[in-house]
Amino acid sequence: MEDSQLSDYDPRIDEAKTFLRLANDADTMNRQEALEDLKFVNGDQWPVELQNSRNLESRPVLTINKLDGFCRQVVNQIRQQRPRPKVHGMNSDADEKVAEVIQGVIRHIEANSNADNAYDTAADYAVRMGWGFIRIRTDYVSDDSFDQEIYIEPVDNPFTVYYDINSVMPDGSDAERCLITTMMRKKDFEKEYPGAEIDSFTQRGTGDSQSEWITKEDIRLAEYYYTVREKAKLYLLSDGSATFADDKDFFNRLAMAGISVIDERESYKKTIKYKKLTAIVVIEERDWPSRYIPIVPVYGRHVVIGDKRKKFGMVRHAKDAQRMYNFWQTSLTESIALAPKAKWLMAEGQEEGHEMDWAQANIKSTPLLRYKQTDIEGRPAPVPQRLQPEPPPAGTMAAASMISDDMKALMGVFDPAQLQQGNVSGKALNGQQQQVDLTNFDFYDNLTKSMCQVARSILDLIPKIYDTQRVVRIIGADGAPDMVTLNQPVQTAEGLSKVLNDVTVGEYDVVMD
Repeated sequence: MEDSQLSDYDPRIDEAKTFLRLANDADTMNRQEALEDLKFVNGDQWPVELQNSRNLESRPVLTINKLDGFCRQVVNQIRQQRPRPKVHGMNSDADEKVAEVIQGVIRHIEANSNADNAYDTAADYAVRMGWGFIRIRTDYVSDDSFDQEIYIEPVDNPFTVYYDINSVMPDGSDAERCLITTMMRKKDFEKEYPGAEIDSFTQRGTGDSQSEWITKEDIRLAEYYYTVREKAKLYLLSDGSATFADDKDFFNRLAMAGISVIDERESYKKTIKYKKLTAIVVIEERDWPSRYIPIVPVYGRHVVIGDKRKKFGMVRHAKDAQRMYNFWQTSLTESIALAPKAKWLMAEGQEEGHEMDWAQANIKSTPLLRYKQTDIEGRPAPVPQRLQPEPPPAGTMAAASMISDDMKALMGVFDPAQLQQGNVSGKALNGQQQQVDLTNFDFYDNLTKSMCQVARSILDLIPKIYDTQRVVRIIGADGAPDMVTLNQPVQTAEGLSKVLNDVTVGEYDVVMD
């Protein structure tokens, strides 16, 4: 990849702004509802008007947040059984040993990037609000090296990503455009792009426009990936390969090599372009060396209603039940708090001489209480009796219990021990747990599809990034690291040239194991 120079105003800035607006307009309702879900599951569960009125009256406003625990239960279960990619060859040029090396390189990239953090972050957002993202990028190994490395990174705020509205694949493999807004310190911006006018990319959508994202020391930029297709003629050669004519000397080189053209057809060249831009200037531009957009979505659940695609997670349909649970628990607490304390019934004069002990009988644990056996007139009086207050409302307690069961049903998370009465064996209990897990298996399955797309994108990048001879670390299936030289030219015993661990030839695919 070549670094670009700062350019004058580019009409594709308007294209990026137009795409951002279209993507936000098409997804406005999903963004608003997802933002509400995210706030709700993190404790903002009371309507503002009701909360304010109760606060003014000094009445309790309790939040018993059960949804967060349900979400963590699903996410933590995903963490316990995370799948791993496995590389397979797809044509005669592929080699089984090279496939194992490539698979080891992918494991190294995951370990070097702490990719588990990216996977877990995306899965957590998908469970809570409906979608998250995983990002792939390339960077130089060090400041004094020309070797590049591939990294897998989390997207901490999914609302900063504006994805192709025409993408329908669950892993985003068909996406052709994507824009993500990023923050950069103004001092770093001035050092890296001297002479460029500082102007923040102010056009943003729901969830990406809160005031806390705008500071005096930072500037917001946009990174825009888009696909360019150019018509080209594809040639089938006598050696079995297919290629485009890249220059005027193409046919002369074929003739000198003794290769002829067998067939041809009209096709197109697909290129992913990358631009980093402010609102008025393109500050960085290059080709992205892959046929996939390097931002992979992880979806929760979705349904198409009419021409609108609704995306949601576990929280969406359980919010009303959680509100009811909070209300009934608050009402129960309030009724108990307002209930009178237990009082003592005695004849007048029985506490004479011990007035302080009886006055503090409800707030102190005294070892004994003394009383007179006669009243104020000296007549015999019965033993003082304690008057018990009314018990908590049974209806309120029953309502709270039923709503708690409703929340479990809506979230699809049950206690397997409660599914069947009586004693059950461990095998039967495990079978019940598996049935419970199936309710939310779609979240795990969608993450698996997205992780497969991440591995497929890395697989497409490896021949371009690791295209020279270099020593890299690979990690085996057992987690043991090893050092391997890629693209190493050697001489065979017959005096022929050969390249060991050549990752630039052959076609490979990946499946999740």
